Amino acid sequence: MNYTVCERKLLFVEDDEALLQEMVAYFSRSNTVFTASDVEEAAEILAENGNIDAVVLDLILKNSVGLDLFRSFPELLPPPVVILSSLDDEDMIFTGLTSGAVDYVVKPCSMHLLETHIALRLLPKAEAVDSFGGFSVDSNSRTVSYKGDPIALTPSEFNILYFLVKNHGQYFTADEIYEKIWCAPSLHTTTIRTHLSSLRRKLKIAMPESDVIHTEFSKGYCFKGDIL
Repeated sequence: MNYTVCERKLLFVEDDEALLQEMVAYFSRSNTVFTASDVEEAAEILAENGNIDAVVLDLILKNSVGLDLFRSFPELLPPPVVILSSLDDEDMIFTGLTSGAVDYVVKPCSMHLLETHIALRLLPKAEAVDSFGGFSVDSNSRTVSYKGDPIALTPSEFNILYFLVKNHGQYFTADEIYEKIWCAPSLHTTTIRTHLSSLRRKLKIAMPESDVIHTEFSKGYCFKGDIL
């Protein structure tokens, strides 16, 4: 189901009807709002509307598990996903973030606070594309390309690359990358290193003549942008 307006296209995946209607009433004042009560319905909406700007996703749904949404698009990057859940334990938050979500908000939460979390994860359209030579990163479509050819990344790989691109020339340790991107204390730096290793491998395959993410002992990782 969708409710018209203008600025952004937002999808709310929630099976609490009262909360869903509260979100529709609040956000449809300045956005086009889509709603779904389970992952299957959400996946259909995303497939039919490829330019959804953000998804707000509950984890516990009557007919499905929210995290399955990430697995429903194995070949495509979903739009930025903000998890909104009553599950507030540290392990669940970590699982949600490393599954591909860009943020995790614990219920209950005011609509104004939720709006702020969404806004922090979405850039104005004019600021969405960063280009270095033939290399381009688009934060709106969450796509990466080199000389027009797409580079397929997981949501977490994209989050890390985008952070490094926006801070090009600066070095960050694995702990700092985790804390800066997910705004939470780093607990599993090996996970970030695994993502970084996979990300660097994919970039090297796409751009064998360029080494865009540099590493330096004790300083960490840095996007140099010296692309041939």
